[in-house]
Amino acid sequence: MKLKYRLLPLITVILVFAVWYAAAAIYGIELILPKPTAALKELWLAMGEVAFWKGVGNTMLRSVLAFAIAFSAALLLALLSVGSETFFRLFYPIVVILRALPTISVIFICYIAIKGWYRAVLISFLVIFPTLYSSFYTAIKQCSGSLAEVGKVYKVKRKYVLSRFIIPSVWTSMYSDIVNTLSLTVKLIIAAEAVTATGFSLGGLMAESKAIVDMGRILAYTIAAIGLSYLTELAIRLSARTVKEVSEKWRFH
Repeated sequence: MKLKYRLLPLITVILVFAVWYAAAAIYGIELILPKPTAALKELWLAMGEVAFWKGVGNTMLRSVLAFAIAFSAALLLALLSVGSETFFRLFYPIVVILRALPTISVIFICYIAIKGWYRAVLISFLVIFPTLYSSFYTAIKQCSGSLAEVGKVYKVKRKYVLSRFIIPSVWTSMYSDIVNTLSLTVKLIIAAEAVTATGFSLGGLMAESKAIVDMGRILAYTIAAIGLSYLTELAIRLSARTVKEVSEKWRFH
């Protein structure tokens, strides 16, 4: 990749900060809209606090847990749906209901009905599960049908069709959805933590800053949240490369 293409995202970030700085200068009220330098200073100070790192760690743990549960459940139920039309017809209304539920309603219901740190995980699960299920079902349905026919024609064993063709093909189809859903999961967890005032969390720290109208800290935590989302996407991209390399080896051995 040419150097100029690598620099384009950096240029975009610089432009965002430039617009932010100009807006803060025009607005002229530091309490309401601090300059980027003030927010970055607050982020630097926060990074020296134990509470910040505990919050980041707990938020990431909840994000990974929520995504892992939703991913596993969606994959399993999608496989059952592809294998049984009856199961698909029975289960699909639940997916439709979950997809139609407003996120804020899910947050409020879980906040009132459930106590404990895991309610943020449940909130995130209920929101991202329908998307993952639908994506898995579509990808598996399309790949399994066409590739199974190819396997029959060329008399390839089922286990090889599954491991060398169907799984890599489903992963390729799902890659974009997985990246987007994982980033969404981080945002949902933080939002749920903030609304439910979850202790020792990034969202909880935002809620505390809101209570004392500390906009500098809120923006600092927001920058941290963006960084976490980027890191999760980067981890998925690195995983995708590994899966692609392994699948290519499977196909040619």
